[in-house]
Amino acid sequence: MIGSVLFYVLYPLWRYFFGRSSAIAKPGISGSCVDGKQVCTGADVPPSSSSTDNQLAERQEHAEKGSQSATVDGSQTQQVDERPEEAEGSRCPQSGWHFSTGPGLREVVHRPLWQSPSMSYYPPFQHTDPLEVVRRVWKEVNKSQIPGSSDHQSASFHFTVMSYNILAQDLLEANQQLYSHCPQEVLYWSHRCHLLIQEILQWMPDIMCLQEVQESHYKDQLQPFLSQTGYECVYKRRTGTKTDGCAICYRSVRFSVISTSLLEFLRPDTELLDRDNVGVALLLQPIPSSGATATAPPICIANTHLLFNPRRGDVKLAQLAIVLAEIHAMVKACESRGQQCSVILCGDFNAVPHMPLYQLITTGQLYYHSLPAWMVSGQEDLSHKDYLHRLWAPLWPSSLGVTDGCQYTTGQEKFERHTNKGGKLQYSHDFLRELRLCPAACVRPADLEYIPNVTDNTPDISGKNFPQVPSMGPTICHGLRLRSVYEHFLPGSGLPEVTTLHSEAGATVDYIFYTPKCDPPSDDRKGDGSHLSGGLDLIGYLSLLSEESLWSMRGLPNQHFPSDHLSLLAKFQLDLSPAL
Repeated sequence: MIGSVLFYVLYPLWRYFFGRSSAIAKPGISGSCVDGKQVCTGADVPPSSSSTDNQLAERQEHAEKGSQSATVDGSQTQQVDERPEEAEGSRCPQSGWHFSTGPGLREVVHRPLWQSPSMSYYPPFQHTDPLEVVRRVWKEVNKSQIPGSSDHQSASFHFTVMSYNILAQDLLEANQQLYSHCPQEVLYWSHRCHLLIQEILQWMPDIMCLQEVQESHYKDQLQPFLSQTGYECVYKRRTGTKTDGCAICYRSVRFSVISTSLLEFLRPDTELLDRDNVGVALLLQPIPSSGATATAPPICIANTHLLFNPRRGDVKLAQLAIVLAEIHAMVKACESRGQQCSVILCGDFNAVPHMPLYQLITTGQLYYHSLPAWMVSGQEDLSHKDYLHRLWAPLWPSSLGVTDGCQYTTGQEKFERHTNKGGKLQYSHDFLRELRLCPAACVRPADLEYIPNVTDNTPDISGKNFPQVPSMGPTICHGLRLRSVYEHFLPGSGLPEVTTLHSEAGATVDYIFYTPKCDPPSDDRKGDGSHLSGGLDLIGYLSLLSEESLWSMRGLPNQHFPSDHLSLLAKFQLDLSPAL
């Protein structure tokens, strides 16, 4: 009896003290690396909130010490993320993804940890005093560090471009689990609309590319306000039952519209394109200031919001190809009139930097043979899945009317027919290649006479010995020279930039791509500007923030930022052509 009592009393005490000492002596706790610091995740989060309070206090102290005031266009802002470099080895190791860039070639992309949804960390909301706002800073670009920037002084046209996913209210309410960290008052449309209008009035961009614009809010509030402010707007709602869409708004005193294209990616006759995403493309004519003797070449501005689904990279590539084909058609129309045409491509691409979709835009080509569909965007790591959907050629059917060079087939043939003065029909290379490889052309005629060294070695109707036709390979390409405004890492600290943040993830998915200026021809080195090569000079941009800085302000949306995305803002210079 006494032994039983001692066993049931002493054994639990022994287990308690022994387990506690083992836990203390254990060399590590499972967790995640955020900005080079170890944080607990999942069941390892301690019940006490003292560590979280310490982290918030440390971040607040960091923001107070690192903030530095600066003046931009007469407004007071603060420098952000001006912190010393972290010690080498203090960051968590980054795993690499491998994908082919051509036959026999492979590339390794190190995806930063901030792109992984499981690594995103946010403190639980507590009713405490709001932390000091970490403000965004205007960054001037040093032209001497930009390849192709011009040194000669010529008449120029300066303008600003904003890209902004403003978060449709219907989508917010349908996905409330993404905003569980937010106090309810910052999620009301009345609050967010007020902040959005304030932000537009603060910067007054010459061109705005907006995504997730709810149609009812656009008609009732945004479009009337923008019209009174001096903007002309072109809006395209998503197809089907979707209630939001994309819009391009431009200041009518600075631009006039030449042509407009409203893009629908839903193609009932193409199985791959069964989603409701859309895009807008405008060909704008800059209006120089009064008294200017030079003329400005047109600008093609495109805005889109690609499919979110991380597993359907094939759909994203097909949607992007349609946008690029429309841009190419506008540029080609300008070139046929002897005009240069610079391109600006904005939007929410739902793809992280340096992944295949991003590389297609910035390098002009993508070898996609056997590429896992999830890796196209890199939003999530799905390599552990048993079934991986891979990309094979052809990625989309020829009936789509878009070549693997991201050009319209019908438009190309029509252009060649209209420009052929001889009266003879001419067919594009892509059309002839498809005709050569069509099923009817690859079947050996039954009555084909056997001729040694000319026809097949044996009259095999099955075609097993039919010579293989050289293929161009499973590659998508385009001829537009595009570069990202942002470099995706904050200068000084080296922390990754973030354009969107919610309860599940923080990442860069929004971009402004533009046509950079090329080096002028050798006969224009004198600087008289008589042979300008086209393209845009990047003058400056509005800095982004790190995930850590955004969580120090309770994440997105909050009392200062109305959306779960940050706005992107850039300033460009366009050289004017001498008047004839």
